[in-house]
Amino acid sequence: MKLIICILQDSDKDSVADALIGQDFRVTVLPSTGAYFRRGNTTLMVGTEDERVDLVIDTIRENCAEPAEPSMKRATLFVLNVDRFEQV
Repeated sequence: MKLIICILQDSDKDSVADALIGQDFRVTVLPSTGAYFRRGNTTLMVGTEDERVDLVIDTIRENCAEPAEPSMKRATLFVLNVDRFEQV
């Protein structure tokens, strides 16, 4: 199992989260602030099976708008191993 942490612009939050939920991924949405540009960001956390990681990344890529400035990225993703997962 993997945990994908995705930091993206607030303007992309709804389209990305809706697309992921539409593909039966569970998404946790957290407000965050970028340090460099100090703009509103959103952090998404998605837990998924190893074989579905590429689908999550492709979905994020397809649903993020092109950045307004060339120096900006559409999203930053971290894919972490999960040793244990439980729902209580």
